Amino acid sequence: MKRSIQLSGVVLALLLMCVAAQAGINGPLTVTASNAEGKWATWSYDWTNGANFTLDAPVQLKCTDGTILGTINSLSCSMNSDPFLNLNFAVSAVGTANFFFDTGELLFTTIDEPVAFATAATTLTADGNGGTFTGLFSGGKAYEATYNGGTVFAQLDGPFSANPFSSNTENERVPPPPGGSDFVPIPVPVSSMRAQWSFQLTDGDQASGTSRFQIEPIPDAGTLALAFSGAIPLLGGLAARRRRKA
Repeated sequence: MKRSIQLSGVVLALLLMCVAAQAGINGPLTVTASNAEGKWATWSYDWTNGANFTLDAPVQLKCTDGTILGTINSLSCSMNSDPFLNLNFAVSAVGTANFFFDTGELLFTTIDEPVAFATAATTLTADGNGGTFTGLFSGGKAYEATYNGGTVFAQLDGPFSANPFSSNTENERVPPPPGGSDFVPIPVPVSSMRAQWSFQLTDGDQASGTSRFQIEPIPDAGTLALAFSGAIPLLGGLAARRRRKA
């Protein structure tokens, strides 16, 4: 069993080496808050410092005049040239406020025949007045996954509400569960991807979200053949060891 697991790991590693891509990131990780009065505040993180980020402590989104629109209670984002994007957050609103989260654009070597999935889950926790979470993308959706500079792959989650002093959740996936494939084809070659959250949150309420957007190549016959040809020496070695022990 252990040898079988090792062999599977080698084959998988060879597959990943065949399809690995060199990545770059265009633009910072950004969080912006605004309100109906035209006030806004922004926070950003420069991706040149690395492709994984976790917020160390809460950050107030404060306007230049001192007005606080909300607090980023937690924030984490990771990306990789596999490629995938994870974007997770928790915020609270001071006054009804709009929030916008943007990973920046992940660039990678073109995948000619891609498949992908996107999933997002949101939790709304209301104060004594109840709460409303309304996405600002089309259809009231709060999460958007795009590729190739803005082509929409998925828009997920919202709008929804929570009763006073209670919580409510919303989650969606493309392709939807259960059953079927875990991925769906993208009909064109892909060389970049991006994830964003955009929503309105009512005064005094809290919202949190988790998400993942992942794209993979469809392994062709040549890639599989190369991977398994690389595994042949290992297979031969394992067979020889079995014969010696017999």
